[in-house]
Amino acid sequence: MFNETQLEKNVEWLIAHASPPVVYLTHLNLLNVEPDTQKMKELWGNVQRSSSSREIFGKQREDGSWYDGGSWAHNPTYMQKSGYTPVSPKYVTTAWLLAKLGEMGYTAEDPRVLKACEWVMGWQWQNGVLSEAKEASKSLKDNPDPPNVPCRMSIQIEALAKVGFGSDERLRRSWELMLRWRREDKGWLREDHLDGTASPYKIWHRSCPYVSYFSTSALFYSGIPKYRKYAEESLGFILWHMNQKKPEELRRFFWHGHEPLKELLMFSELGFDPEQKPIKGLLGWLEDMYNPDEAYFSYKGRPYSKMTSRRDGANARVMKYRMYHQAEDDWLTYYATRVFHNFLK
Repeated sequence: MFNETQLEKNVEWLIAHASPPVVYLTHLNLLNVEPDTQKMKELWGNVQRSSSSREIFGKQREDGSWYDGGSWAHNPTYMQKSGYTPVSPKYVTTAWLLAKLGEMGYTAEDPRVLKACEWVMGWQWQNGVLSEAKEASKSLKDNPDPPNVPCRMSIQIEALAKVGFGSDERLRRSWELMLRWRREDKGWLREDHLDGTASPYKIWHRSCPYVSYFSTSALFYSGIPKYRKYAEESLGFILWHMNQKKPEELRRFFWHGHEPLKELLMFSELGFDPEQKPIKGLLGWLEDMYNPDEAYFSYKGRPYSKMTSRRDGANARVMKYRMYHQAEDDWLTYYATRVFHNFLK
C-alpha cells in the first residue's frame, strides 16, 4: 500500500504532466480546492479548450445528441439506416458521450450538456422508463409495472447522474423503477434471462455484472444521499461476483461488460476492506504499473489495435472507447492515486 509521501509525489507529477481535465480533477478531488476559486476557474477554462472537449463537442448535433462521437466511432458508411437512440449504437451515442463528459468534470450547468440531458429525457415514458422507442403504445408507456429491462436504461441513467442531472425531479420515477427491479442479491437482470429466451440463451440464477455495474454506478453518482447505501449494497454483489473469479482474470480495464478500475474507485470511496481478495488483487495490478522513480502509473499491456473479442473480450474499436480516459498515463495515475488515498483514510 502507498503512503502519503508517495501519493503527494503522484500529485506533483499530475500537476506537472497531466492533461487539462486531469489537472482540474486533481485539484478538485485530491487537493480539495473549491471549484469557485479563481485558480479553479482558470483550470476549468483549460478543460474547455482541451483536445478531449473539442473532440467530443465537435461531434454534438444541433438537437444536443450524439451519433458519431469519438475517435473510436464506426466509419460513417456503417451507420445504421434505422437511426439512433440515446444509447444505441453503443459507444457513439449520447449516453456514452455524456458519461465521458461527466468524468471530465462537466455538469448540466453547461448549456451543451443540459441540452443533451433534455434530449435524453425526451425518450422517457410516463412510467419512468428511459426508453429507446418514442412511438410505443400508450398502454406500454403508462404501464405502472413495465417489463424488467434495465440493461440500456441503466446506461442512460448513469450518464445523466455523472453530469449532475440525477436529482432532477423528472427522474424520480426512473430511480424508483431501477430500485424496484433490483433483485435479492442486490444486482439486476433482464426478466428474459430467467427463462433463457434472451441472448446468450441460458437460464441465469444470479444477477448480471454488466447491468449491475451501470446501475450501481448510477446510484453512486446520483447526488442523492439516500442512494449511497443502495450503491454500497449493489457493490457487494459485484464484489461477490469478482470473488468467484481468479484474481488474475480481473486485471484489466474492461471485463465482461464492467470496468474494474472504476469499481475499485467506488470500493475505496465507500469504505470496503482493501484486504478482500478481489480488491487486493486489483490494487496489486495497479502497483505493477507504478513507476516509483517518476511517481506515475503507466499501462504496459497490449495496444488497442491488437485486441480481439476472443482474447480480450472486445475488439479494438470497443476497447478504444472503454480504455479512453482510463489507460492513459495521466488518467490512470489520477484514478490510482485517488484509490490509494481513499484506502489510507
